[in-house]
Amino acid sequence: MNFSLKSYLKRLRSIILGILIIGILPALLFGTNTQVEQNVWEYSIRNLKYPLFPDVFEKYQYSMTIFFAALLSGLVAALILTFFTTLLPRFLQRIVYGLLTFLESLPDLFIVVVLQFTVIYIYQSTGILVANISNVYNNPIYLLPILTLAILPTIQLFKIALLLMKDEQHKPYVTVARAMGLSRFYITIVHVFRNILTSLVQYYKTIFVFMLSNLFIVEYVFNLNGIMNVLLYTKGVAFMVTALMIAIPFSFLFEIAESNTIKVNKQEEEEAA
Repeated sequence: MNFSLKSYLKRLRSIILGILIIGILPALLFGTNTQVEQNVWEYSIRNLKYPLFPDVFEKYQYSMTIFFAALLSGLVAALILTFFTTLLPRFLQRIVYGLLTFLESLPDLFIVVVLQFTVIYIYQSTGILVANISNVYNNPIYLLPILTLAILPTIQLFKIALLLMKDEQHKPYVTVARAMGLSRFYITIVHVFRNILTSLVQYYKTIFVFMLSNLFIVEYVFNLNGIMNVLLYTKGVAFMVTALMIAIPFSFLFEIAESNTIKVNKQEEEEAA
């Protein structure tokens, strides 16, 4: 993996500068009060004050747990669905692909509402509460937020993986492996899936940004005490600290993904030559 520290530090400098400008811009444009209404190491949401530290770390951990659990479950689900779909006849594969295109167009809010009403319906019909539909009394919920955040990325990754799988199955190494008598299951699991995972990294920047934007919606609708609430409702030091906590690690992941993409593209060019 050709990770460029120089490129990452250059990107990081631009990110930090941008966040600092956004954080101090309101004060530069509108001025500041001569009386400081609250400590800079505190922030308020809905008229409730919180200490910035360690509260922001707890909210960050909660949000990132939901985020990465949704990302991992989405990836695993997409790969499993891709494997079983490739075993179907071609006309059924086309139907599945068309269904994915339709589901991909559904808005996030619609999915949230459907899931919440489904839980309510099951509870009314059976008396069984599958999962809490909202965060109340500061009791964190995980199942529905993770499921909601994972659905659309699962569909997107599933669709991409199907296209990559179709492309991989026509490559020479698959033909050679079949000629050697290796089973379709073995070829798919050991060789094809490994190459698909490498190729999927190219799309992770888009998936990450998409999921981060959806995390705003999920936290708002489910009333979660997550890091996106701090980012949305605060300004000044609290905003800058929160934005940096999100931007720095994700910019690092993006740099790794881009480095891997460059490496994969070079390998493909060498193979084509």
